[in-house]
This record gives sequence, structure tokens and C-alpha cells, in this order.
Amino acid sequence: MNCFYHEAQVAVGTCKSCGKGLCRECAVDLTKGLACRGRCEADTQALIQLIDRNIALAATTSRTIQQGRRLRFGAGGFHLVFGLLFVAFGVRNYERIGSLFIIMGSVFIAYGIYWLVVVSRQGKNKQP
Repeated sequence: MNCFYHEAQVAVGTCKSCGKGLCRECAVDLTKGLACRGRCEADTQALIQLIDRNIALAATTSRTIQQGRRLRFGAGGFHLVFGLLFVAFGVRNYERIGSLFIIMGSVFIAYGIYWLVVVSRQGKNKQP
């Protein structure tokens, strides 16, 4: 590939902003990429900063996803425990309003089991 601006010279790389081939005379090295001298330097620097921010954001997002899994696991455990307490209370006081508490407890238990299964599957598949 030849330089876009000096067609007789061989290009040493491409501009990170516009993608044009650049010779040594036309290229400006911005450490993380080349830019067209006097034309694309600001755009290329902005692009490099954007990439750096996205890399930092990806690490933060990964931690947020892991925290979300822990919260969902906790929610599943919470519903399971309270479901068991409702059922136990309903069995103990069955004569008065026990059937209502048994039904509510069963719903809580089912919901808790659902969340525990969902979280365990996500952990195996590595999905958010």
C-alpha cells in the first residue's frame, strides 16, 4: 500500500481515524495509533481516549454483573427461607388461617427455587 498523500512512497501504516495509508512524512505517532499529520490528530486522540474509557467501563460492567448475580442468589435464598417460615406457621396454626399461609409459603418457595436455578444456570453459562 502506498501513502494516500504521496503516492510514490510506501505507507508505514494507516490513520486510526480515516484509515488512509501514511508514509513516514505524513504519519504522526500518537503511541496507540497513527494519525494524518495536521488533519486527523485531534480525531485520533479522541478515538484513543474513547477506546481507553470503554476498556475501563468493561471492567466495571463485569464487576456489576457479578454483584447482580450475588443479589439474585440472595433474593432466591430470602424467598426460600421466608416460604419455609410461612409454611411452618401455616401448619402450626392450620385451624385458623393456616391454609392461606401454606399457599403463600409455597409461592415463596417456588419463587426462591426459580431464582436459585436461574442464577446457577447463569453462572455456568457466564451470561449476565
